[in-house]
Amino acid sequence: MHPSSHVSTTPDKPAYIMAATGESVSFKELEERSNQLAHLFRDASLKTGDAIAIFMDNNARFYEICWAAQRAGLYYTCISSRLTAGEVAYIIEDCGARMLFTSAAVSATAEELLKDGHMPQKVERKFAVGGAIAGYENFEEARAKFPTTPIADQTAGTDML
Repeated sequence: MHPSSHVSTTPDKPAYIMAATGESVSFKELEERSNQLAHLFRDASLKTGDAIAIFMDNNARFYEICWAAQRAGLYYTCISSRLTAGEVAYIIEDCGARMLFTSAAVSATAEELLKDGHMPQKVERKFAVGGAIAGYENFEEARAKFPTTPIADQTAGTDML
């Protein structure tokens, strides 16, 4: 069920709670943050049918990225945080991702992706969640620049496994 269906009746109810940290994200927060990211996708000229890749640990931002991709009609590929840089690069290349989202917890591998030509050329922008990673944009700062309202052309996206 789409988060927006809960916002009108239970906006402050937790959409999810991260077991490891106890971080709680409400339906309203999930709605607003995923809308902001959908705007970021459009601003970066991503269109229906384009792909992004998500390479991170268990992280509360994961759901925001997935819902944003679904709102924008994008394919999103989730990549195991236990893989090597070469394996991650292969998956990014294979899925045709134009954006990569990663987290501080896998920063060593994320940094290695930038070395020795591992990063596929099709990747136009790279974002770091939860801490700085050399060569990656700050996810939270990038997201904050966009409105919390839905994009005008919402289209269903899906995961790519």
